[in-house]
Parts: sequence; C-alpha cells; structure tokens
Amino acid sequence: MRKVIRDPLHGYIELDELACAIVDTVEMQRLRRIRQLGFSYLVYPGANHTRFEHSLGTYHLMNVLLDRLGVAKEEEQELLVASLIHDVGHGPYSHVTEPLIQKFTEKGHEDVEYVLFAHDNNREKAKDGDSSAPTIAEVIEEYRLDRRKIQGYIKGERTENRYKRDISRILNGEIDVDKMDYLVRDSYYTGVAYGVVDNIRLIQGLDFFNEELVITEKGILPAEYLLFSRFLMHPTVYNHHTGRIVQLMFLNALEAFIASEYKSESESKVYAAALRRMDDAEINTALRNAIGYPKEMMMRINERRLFKRAVYANINTLDAEVAEELSEEQRLREVEEEISKRTGVDRKYVLLDFQSREGEELEESAAKVVIGNEFKSLREVSSLVSMLSQAFQEIYKIGVYTPEKYRAEVKKAAEEVLWG
Repeated sequence: MRKVIRDPLHGYIELDELACAIVDTVEMQRLRRIRQLGFSYLVYPGANHTRFEHSLGTYHLMNVLLDRLGVAKEEEQELLVASLIHDVGHGPYSHVTEPLIQKFTEKGHEDVEYVLFAHDNNREKAKDGDSSAPTIAEVIEEYRLDRRKIQGYIKGERTENRYKRDISRILNGEIDVDKMDYLVRDSYYTGVAYGVVDNIRLIQGLDFFNEELVITEKGILPAEYLLFSRFLMHPTVYNHHTGRIVQLMFLNALEAFIASEYKSESESKVYAAALRRMDDAEINTALRNAIGYPKEMMMRINERRLFKRAVYANINTLDAEVAEELSEEQRLREVEEEISKRTGVDRKYVLLDFQSREGEELEESAAKVVIGNEFKSLREVSSLVSMLSQAFQEIYKIGVYTPEKYRAEVKKAAEEVLWG
C-alpha cells in the first residue's frame, strides 16, 4: 500500500506501507498541532506551518538522498523512520518550550527514548469502541526495527552495525536533510527571500569517501548557499526581536504556572516532561485558564500586547567578562533583579535576553569536503563560509524587554548595570 501526499515545496511525496503506519501514529498526528516556528506568526502571518509538514519534507529529501547514495535497503528503513519522527520530542510551540523542558528534565527534543521504548497498555479507547491510534513504539515492534539505530540517527550518533559506510550524520550533521527542508520551508511560509537552497544540486554534491559522507567539489557552491541562507534567516526570522520577546514572555508565564501548581521539584519535572505530549492549543488554554501573571502574559500574547525593547544591542558591545557571566542563567536573573530594584518595576516585567555565547561558530562550516584525495573543512575551502563563520558571532543580541510604560527607566537602569 502506497499513498501520495501533495507538498507545496517538494510536489508529490510518496509514502510506503511503513511510512503510512508511522504517519498514522498518535505522536506523529500531534505534530499537526505544533507550529514549526513557534510564535513567529505574530511577525509573519503566514508562518503557520507545522512540524508535521516539515517531517514529511525531511522524509522526502531522505529518500532522494538515499537513492543518490545507493544505501543498502537493509539500512534504509531505520533511517527513513528516523527522518519522519525526528521532531516528535518537541513540546508546544517547538523550540520555544525547549529551554524550560531541558531545565527541568535535562532532555532535549532529540531524546526520544520515551517514544521509541514506550509500552502504554492503559490508553483510552475511542468513543466508538475502536482502539485509539497506534504508537510509534508499536509500529516499530510490528516491523521489527532497531530502536537504538533510529535513536542514533536522530541524534547523529553512529551505532554499531555491519555496514562500513557511516550514514549516521545524514539526518543530524553539519549538512543534513533536516536543514535542507526547514530552511526552504521556513522561508516559503514567512515570505522572506533568504531560504533559497538548491537541495537537489546539494544532494548531488554529496558522496562517500573513505566510508564517510562528504561534500564533493560540485557540492561546495550549493553548500555555501545553504549556510548563507541560514545566516540570513537567524536575525530575520529565528531571532527576530518580536519573536524573542514573545518567547520570553511565554516561558516566564509557563515557569510561573508550574511553580504555582506544582510545589515539589519532582512534580515540576513530571509536568515539564508531560509538555512533550501536549500541543500548542493545550498549553495556551492551560495558561489562559490560570490566574495572575501566567494568565496576563498569555492574554497579552494572544492580543499582541507585547513587551517592548528597552535595550537591544550586539553582544560584542559588552565587556568580555560581562558577556561570559551572562551565559549563566543565575547571572541573568541577578541582572534582572538589579534592574528591577533600581527602577521599582516588578522583576516579572523585566526580561533579559542574551541570545548566545560569544565566540560561537557556525557549526556547519566544519563539514568535510574532499578536494582531490584530501579531507578539508568547508571553511578551509570556501572564503565565504569562513567569513560567515566569523560573522555569525556578531549577529547575536542582548535585549532587555519591558511594558511600554516602563521603557525609559528600564533602559537607563539596564545600560548602567550592563555597560557601567
């Protein structure tokens, strides 16, 4: 049994029997209700695409790449399943809730053991008496797939196998099918013109050398396009200041909600873990029905009454020692407290945003390229990628956000605390 799905980017995507079974699972259907770009729809009204669509696109590109590389059929099934389910570990609003989930559970969205190894015999029956949709674990068991291989592919880690060629980084590596899909998809739905990547040409420029997946000489140019697109998408979409403001408002509301509802650390951890089974609407409703600060923040977001920028500057304008200190959450909270004390503004209405550690490089620039019979990194053979790797350190911002009525006093206090 095969099905065909029409995708606005890739055209017709063909699903075989196994793919259909995976798509029809509880966990995959939840991804229809998880926005790919979190709250970016408040900036770009078209950005309502979901993790489900992206998962199908990643699966499609994986098929194209495997055909190109001639990977053994015995290897394909686990890799194709991994490409479909690689995002099932995301919580509501995708990356928005990931920092909080990681804080309480020490698990990221790539840690999907709870999905792969789950045995839930107590799931409710549907109202008509039929069994509810199957789980990913049940489908994997039915098709006798290797769960550890699937987990390894999702994390980009090699597992022991009898095949010499290393395909562990095809889904999660420096240049992978996940990035190939989301850059083009996010660009398409936001309407920005920066996610222009020739995925087919890039796939044709990938090959094996000494059993490792590498970029060939003809793949250098499309790889440069991919990295340049990613570089432009960060300040324009992924780190747009409005999106950052909403993300912090939401995270503070959610953390305050958890603290008010669950008094012990263990209970908070359980709830944070449970977020990975919720969708956008569920958590939105939970916060709207809360009281106090969590409800206020959720209502502000839904009505687009957002905090404003009191301070917004490149992180490289900070003293190096100050920037290093701000990479720690405790120091961030201390600075927020200090600004609050100096202005008399409740700390809950002072949000400090430090986007990245100084010195962070563009990880994709380390992708392996073969020139002749020699391994080199992409940044070694491409002056553009080398420049992008350096420039990436300069696009991250530090921001202090607050309601409009507190903007002037918070700006003054923040500049005194951060720049002296």
